[in-house]
Amino acid sequence: MTNNKKDILIIMGRYLPGYKDGGPVRSIKNLVDYLGDEYNFKILTCDRDHGDEEAYPNIRINDWNNVGKAQVYYVPPKGFNFKTIRKLANESDLVYCCGCFNDYAINTLILKKFKQIKVPVVVAAMGLFSPEGFKLKYKKKQLFMNVFNILGMFKNIYWSATSDIEVKDIKSKVRVKNNSIFIAEDLPRVVKDTKIIKNKEKGKLKVVWISRIAPYKNLKGAIQILKEIKGDIEFTIYGPKHVPEYWDECEEELKKLPNNIEWSWKGNVESEEVVETLMGHHVFLFPTLGENYGHVIQEALSAGCPVILSDQTPWKDLECNGVGYVKNIEDRESMTKCVEFYLNLEKEKFNEYCQLALNYAIKNSNKKAKNTGYRRIFDYNYGEI
Repeated sequence: MTNNKKDILIIMGRYLPGYKDGGPVRSIKNLVDYLGDEYNFKILTCDRDHGDEEAYPNIRINDWNNVGKAQVYYVPPKGFNFKTIRKLANESDLVYCCGCFNDYAINTLILKKFKQIKVPVVVAAMGLFSPEGFKLKYKKKQLFMNVFNILGMFKNIYWSATSDIEVKDIKSKVRVKNNSIFIAEDLPRVVKDTKIIKNKEKGKLKVVWISRIAPYKNLKGAIQILKEIKGDIEFTIYGPKHVPEYWDECEEELKKLPNNIEWSWKGNVESEEVVETLMGHHVFLFPTLGENYGHVIQEALSAGCPVILSDQTPWKDLECNGVGYVKNIEDRESMTKCVEFYLNLEKEKFNEYCQLALNYAIKNSNKKAKNTGYRRIFDYNYGEI
């Protein structure tokens, strides 16, 4: 170990400078930003972003790179082999593996099962076991879980969840013991305290949607929520076309929108530019099918955007804090009415809600950083379970 700090190996599909995978990259970036002075973070990840054919420029492949407060070891696609994982894992004090369905995760579990990894392994659920999330590629995932449960591949594996709800989701799919699950809420981005002033006319509203364009994120639902609104809406979509055929479906729905709704797709936004980009909009509409955290929600609030969400996220207290609305995923009519509420506000009153959103984001950020459960994960006295 260096400077008596623990070495934490994080294994994940993609990391910086990638951004197309959204939340997972942001989760680990924030973790490193907050705790990088307390632990030595080492990250094993792919050398290119989702869907890219070329590696990131100016990186060393199959070697360590300094990236912020972490050291990052980039490998080419299919480079998560047993030899590399075993070597880097056993040079660390703990392995923190993001997810369990990817090739790197499966290889990590196999190595741990056959005692080739000598240090503790913690698997982050990453929202994969939520009812809506598990539905995607259900047969493949269920077969995987059945086989791995039968073979005892999760024996001596610890789990990281972001909430009590996710603990229940894990237990519904994995044979685990109560003392093998930690709760560590995702850490938000550091929020700047400022004065929010946005130009806004009554009867006009700039609605934004930002995420990976995939069925799970439910862009199509957002479009359907907007189509009944009578006022002037400027609807801006950001994010990579993660599932091209789903974008085709959304585009067909967008073409059916009435003339009072002007829409545009502005492509990808790099992670460090998300908040600044969102500041140019009024309201964030996100009827997602499920988030174990939802970094983009915190980022929207940090940009002074009230948010309108489905009930499939941990963000339940928005309305009582005056910073947005949470509605049943099936109740599009209620979400439409929420959009209309902000549509009909004058500038002065609307900016009061914007300032409330920013203040809430600051308070939320400070609270989570102070009480983070990650320290318990990294400092725990591990043994056989």
